[in-house]
Amino acid sequence: MDWEIFIGRFHPLMVHLPIGIFILGYILEVLLQTGFRNLVESRKIIIITYSIGLLAGLVAALTGWLLSFSDDYGIEALHDHKQLGILTLVAMLLVIIYQIKAPNTKGKLKLSGSTIAIVLISLTGHLGGNLTHGSTYLVEYGPDIFKDDSQESYIRLSEKNPDSLMIYADIIQPLIQRQCLECHNSEENYGGLILENYSDLFKEADHEIPVIAGSPERSEFLKRVSLPLNHEKIMPPKNAGFGYTDVQILRYWIENGADSLASFNSETMNKELIGLIHRDYGLDYSPKPYYEKIKVDSLEEGVLKQLQDSGFRANYLGENNLLLDIDYKNDSIGEYQINILNKVSKQITFLKISGCKLSDNLVEQMDEIEHLSRIDLSKNELTAKVIDFLIKHPHLESANLNDTNITKESLQELLSQPGLKRVYVLNTKVSAEEIEDLQKTYSEVDIISQFQFEKVTEAKSVFAQEENNKQEQQ
Repeated sequence: MDWEIFIGRFHPLMVHLPIGIFILGYILEVLLQTGFRNLVESRKIIIITYSIGLLAGLVAALTGWLLSFSDDYGIEALHDHKQLGILTLVAMLLVIIYQIKAPNTKGKLKLSGSTIAIVLISLTGHLGGNLTHGSTYLVEYGPDIFKDDSQESYIRLSEKNPDSLMIYADIIQPLIQRQCLECHNSEENYGGLILENYSDLFKEADHEIPVIAGSPERSEFLKRVSLPLNHEKIMPPKNAGFGYTDVQILRYWIENGADSLASFNSETMNKELIGLIHRDYGLDYSPKPYYEKIKVDSLEEGVLKQLQDSGFRANYLGENNLLLDIDYKNDSIGEYQINILNKVSKQITFLKISGCKLSDNLVEQMDEIEHLSRIDLSKNELTAKVIDFLIKHPHLESANLNDTNITKESLQELLSQPGLKRVYVLNTKVSAEEIEDLQKTYSEVDIISQFQFEKVTEAKSVFAQEENNKQEQQ
């Protein structure tokens, strides 16, 4: 049994008593000074109250001193709290001596000395709170003016471009600086652990290596920050600690190699981590569709107009996305239009050639469209041969084959392609029974074979509503 630590842990219980008693004495002194002598008949009451507060303060200081041997607190913060606590006790003693030895001194002068003691008590209490709750506890939800640079960088992390954010430099390193560096620096290194630099994470300390790249379960650093709050080995022992989100980020970083330049990748992140980072950091790492990840060159001058003159509607996806969304507007298409379309095959991602007498022969003349992600070939007399064209496109996510002559066998070949998310097969040669069977086999793809309409509230005439209001008034 460790009697020092056992008794020392009564410090939080004892420390509030002298604070409350001394503040009571200060209130009595303020009342006496402001003319409420009917409430405070004698300065002796104030001196006695201050004296009791001082004695309780000595007991609190003793338990605090014993608690300091537990090695649960940062050296620098503990030193500041201890020194200020001693200064506060001296100030309290001087206040009492001054009240006794100088009874005829002006009350305002006495009150000034007591005010200094109260300020010191408040500051000492604040530093004590920092030891148990972390240095940001008091101002965490306050105005930005009270927050330091590390807090500012944490708060404004959401303003960064997610693609440029570095996991270690932007999240993990600031966490270590706030939560760990006080006890694990080159001067004060508990357990032989120093965390001042990136390379320190991979150096052995107390026969354990903090981080083993690719192996979270063997990384001691992750183990210690993941422990329950009441566990004796949790790190940091008394500060706010690593939150659940930060632990999951640390785990992800270690799993993926613990590189100092590593960034988040939505393809390797699970849904929980994506949601946590969005909630706590305001960063969106939701998986992006293929067409948002690709950069292509702009069209040659005049090609866009040539497309439009040939019956195509062609638009860029966005101001900074030069991929094309193309829709053929006329009711008949031929080789000339296909040749024009082939000129922009490297820029197309959305393509609609619907109800325009597109044949299998014309489809065979179409160049492979490198970035094709959605295609609509509905209402054309196309057969199973069109599947040979579609399966050339590894990034195809959606295909509309409504009102074509595809069969179950050809559709099955398309459904086998990775990345496909939905296919429309209304009014084709694929029967309802075959579709049901295919849906069981290819459950990751939506096979849509019928129109579905959302229920819409019946629209009511404004004039009819006014007439109803008049009748109700009558």
